[in-house]
Amino acid sequence: MNNPVAEMSSDLAASPAKTTSSTSLYLRHLPLFRGRQDPEFFKIFDVVNALPLDDAHCHLVTDRDAITTPQRYLERISLAGYPFPNYFPAGIYNRWLTGDEATRHDLDKTYGIQAKVDEMTYHLSQSIFIKFLTKELAQFLNCEPTFEAVIEARNDRGRDYWSYVNALFRDVNLENIMLDTGYHESCGRPAIEKFEEAILPCRTHRIARIEEIQRELFSMEISFDEFEGLYFERLLDIMDGTGNLGKKSVGMKSYLLPYIGLIEPLYDRTLAAKSWNAMRKSYAELPFMERQAAFNVSKDLRRYTFTMTLEECLKRDMPMQIHTGDGEAPEVILRNQDPFYLEEVVRFDKDNMMRMPKIIPLHAGYPSVGKAAWLSHLYPNCYFELSIMTPFVHQSLYERYKQVMEAVPLSKILFASDNYHVPELFWLAGRWGKRYLAKALTDYVVGGSLAFDEAIEAARMVLHKNNRAVYNLSDV
Repeated sequence: MNNPVAEMSSDLAASPAKTTSSTSLYLRHLPLFRGRQDPEFFKIFDVVNALPLDDAHCHLVTDRDAITTPQRYLERISLAGYPFPNYFPAGIYNRWLTGDEATRHDLDKTYGIQAKVDEMTYHLSQSIFIKFLTKELAQFLNCEPTFEAVIEARNDRGRDYWSYVNALFRDVNLENIMLDTGYHESCGRPAIEKFEEAILPCRTHRIARIEEIQRELFSMEISFDEFEGLYFERLLDIMDGTGNLGKKSVGMKSYLLPYIGLIEPLYDRTLAAKSWNAMRKSYAELPFMERQAAFNVSKDLRRYTFTMTLEECLKRDMPMQIHTGDGEAPEVILRNQDPFYLEEVVRFDKDNMMRMPKIIPLHAGYPSVGKAAWLSHLYPNCYFELSIMTPFVHQSLYERYKQVMEAVPLSKILFASDNYHVPELFWLAGRWGKRYLAKALTDYVVGGSLAFDEAIEAARMVLHKNNRAVYNLSDV
């Protein structure tokens, strides 16, 4: 297999780097925009591009990717990179990745690791997403528009990595992020605090995961009553104290949907206790069981803790994010993630009445965008969040944003990136999100659906106002 980045260089070398500091002028020279845009677009874009930005769902960035290689960067930025360790026996890939030359040679001889990695990263390199990213980053980094040149320029900036990360944030005017602390690559509180300090003046507000509490408690040899008491003690500390790694949470998150599919609230302690006992009895075997069978063992226990957590969220007017749509295969079951599987949660019926917890299905339900949009259309307490689709769909965000706005009230659409591993996803989401949101809003202005001022207000709502309202961020 060829080098995964070699074929990209000739394709990208002819692409013009940015020659002006004006993003609007830069866009006028791109083939995608040149001669094809209504003049109204640039009027709208210039205003939208300057607006403050909130990221309603994202993850920690550490300095472990400050210096990288083209191949490693491809793996770290792509969702298809998550399964790499699973293509080899447990622990082998990480030993190869971090080992000395002799260790890598021996493991490669036994498992053919390099050849497999070359093949996987080659395919990643051939995505339009990476080719487009290369052009955009070359413009930001002021280098030749080849992938290798971009990584070299990025590594140069990586010598002062946190200054580089901060520059990315400031370039798209990020003012607030809602940080899911449940995925932190085993780095913990010091790394989170370092990241939060590095991105100032952008403010960080933390979201806690139900599964992090479960991870602490599921391995304990205790009774169900003891588990229940400890669970609620931890939950209340997270919600009302400093239990989210030293800070209070402004919202909760659940990863339950990809585990079990349809989520039906459960209040029955007897069923939950039975599930706890079954889970403890087979705990040592769970990692070796078929995925769905393993999840089924603790299904009722997870439904019960989810339901009790959502009750506490409802008391506090606190949003619940729920992983929906995309998924990090092979750890999740993709077929379980249909947005319509959340309807019973959104309804949250009790005593013959639907209640109104704030539910935020994540990742635009992608690829089931229409279903997620329609769920948000039908239920006033169900919001629509744009991450993963933003930025990975890139140019077609224009059509996707129109699809969303056709159904979802403008007051319920939340901008987000789901940034992980590398900080460029924050920047790309902001850069492309503003660009293609402006393009979609232009259609509504030209078509007469929105006045210019209404389009700008719509952008404000999507980009930051809705996030601040739904999370009750009265201090910003």
